[in-house]
Amino acid sequence: MAHYDFDQFDHYQILNVGRGASLNEIKKAFRQEIASYHPDRFVRANDAERDYARARSQRINEAFRVLRDTKLRENYDNMLQPGRITGRYQRTGRHGEPIPTGPLNPRDHQAELYTTAVEHIEAGRLLQAVAVLRRLQQINPFYKDVATLLTSTELSINARQMTLPMESIRRSSWLTVSIAALVLVLIGVGWVLSDSLEITGSNLAPTLTPTTMIEASATTIITRTPRSTYTPTPAVPTATPDPSVFVDDNFATANWAEATGDTWRISYEGKRYRITAQQFGDAAWSYRPLPQADVRIVADVQITQGKAGIVLRYRDDTDFVVVLLSPATQEYIIAQRQGDAFVELSRGTHLAIQTDGELDNLMDVRVVGNEVTLSVNGSLVTGLAITDIAESARFGMVAVPDANDADAYFSRFTARMP
Repeated sequence: MAHYDFDQFDHYQILNVGRGASLNEIKKAFRQEIASYHPDRFVRANDAERDYARARSQRINEAFRVLRDTKLRENYDNMLQPGRITGRYQRTGRHGEPIPTGPLNPRDHQAELYTTAVEHIEAGRLLQAVAVLRRLQQINPFYKDVATLLTSTELSINARQMTLPMESIRRSSWLTVSIAALVLVLIGVGWVLSDSLEITGSNLAPTLTPTTMIEASATTIITRTPRSTYTPTPAVPTATPDPSVFVDDNFATANWAEATGDTWRISYEGKRYRITAQQFGDAAWSYRPLPQADVRIVADVQITQGKAGIVLRYRDDTDFVVVLLSPATQEYIIAQRQGDAFVELSRGTHLAIQTDGELDNLMDVRVVGNEVTLSVNGSLVTGLAITDIAESARFGMVAVPDANDADAYFSRFTARMP
């Protein structure tokens, strides 16, 4: 029987949470872990990686089954008490997996996760490296070169699945460093050019000044009045600001519109932004201007009913694109607003979409030119070229009802260079 690095983890360690974790924290950790190790992601992997993913996902599901149930968790916690341990290990009683008697390891901080991922890559453990990098990206999408490192590692896994031998670690490491260096150079060039445009590009000021945002005119169906001006809250200065990040909003301050219509409402709910729309009514949305039309948007969204997601290239109430998720059916939809209705451009299902209405889905949407790419919970879902997408640099959030109400909570919205 194969032995794995997680064999001696208890239920809390396998989900990477502390013993005092709340039910919501446990659900969120389960979503992150199962998205990383679900066997469906490794159908093209080699036998060892498929076995590893299958075994770890079984442990993750068992841990979640126990810790989400109050009574089962209480019994399990009692069995973890030092006085109940005999010998080196104690057992859970159902499946008999060993539980370590020593103290729990403290939860890794970002630097430790990054170091662990690099060690996995250098040792050729690419599957484990991807899992650690995804966890780090969930905590901080912009930590060091985590996005570049994750992309290059996933490409290495995909290439290995389609060919017989794996590339050497030295060549993979060289490729990773080269890509990271290229990204840093491009960011530096973009920063210099943006500074130059601020000084000499007076002809661009009307498109970059928030006060010129066009207020959407009302129609017989749409009665909302989006905020006509936008005054950004001054960002807290940091030692090394990232010029590639346009917006990093956790909704702690009111930077988005709040309004109510006959069949829709957009408002703050604590440190979350909520959008609701009644069945058979029109969609509800909120948007803001960004410095450019090509962006990458990452958002955490909890969709309790209906469909919701991201607004792309908003020109006016009759012309924009939406990227939506429908957790109840595990569907994604890309549609374009044309007049008073949405025209569906793409639809499909994907296992990465969480069906539990109490869990967030992490949406990652890139739009470059007329190309739109959607990833959900770290898995690439679809890509699409939209011929007549607008060049507008306004983006936001949306909820779209049908025969059911639409109700969504956004807990984070970040936008940066793609």
